Amino acid sequence: MVMGDEGLEESLNAPSGVISAPEAADGPTSESLELMESIIQRLQPSDRHDIRDMISYRAQVSGGMAAMTIVFWWIAIDKGGETLGDADIPLSAIGDFSFAEISLIVPALALLATLVMSIGRETGNAILNNIGGALIVLVVFYILEPFGSTIFGSSIDVQSAAFATGRLVAMALMIALSTKFFWDAILLQWVRSTMMNMGVDLFPSEEQETFGSHADEAPPLG
Repeated sequence: MVMGDEGLEESLNAPSGVISAPEAADGPTSESLELMESIIQRLQPSDRHDIRDMISYRAQVSGGMAAMTIVFWWIAIDKGGETLGDADIPLSAIGDFSFAEISLIVPALALLATLVMSIGRETGNAILNNIGGALIVLVVFYILEPFGSTIFGSSIDVQSAAFATGRLVAMALMIALSTKFFWDAILLQWVRSTMMNMGVDLFPSEEQETFGSHADEAPPLG
């Protein structure tokens, strides 16, 4: 009877040990955790619910700025270009582009430069930041070229050159802000989905905060 009881006990313990040890779910890598912590430290959400509100706000601002850029281009360049003397602006020294073409190239370069530098900043990639800096220089050249052409004896008057440069600055800034807000919304959405799907919580719980505050208020020993 003793041998039988021991055998029965072993047979019961063996399967129960296998069943009670579930497989550990694959968690995020150390690189992903570091990136999530960097995003949270930079954008400063208070908790997971605040992340959702920040995603919504940044996506709305991004869409609004993009729509404003399109409307501004349509009114100030496509429709009002003749009135503002765009036809008198000489061709660009880089690429022989007309001002109408430059008005499309500058926002596109501003979008690309902002996106490349944002990715380079989050990933710590020096090459991407280098490329982004070069694109920024090219954007600044195209923006200042109409105004600078007046210095070298161009037929365009100073007022028309100033209006041309100002419109390019406005579109470049609006597109850059739209891209930045959209990229931040994408990053926050990735952080939120990773935390939900992998069970990661990078925010301290209320119990931890309460315990920490009590520990700070505790009088010194002795």
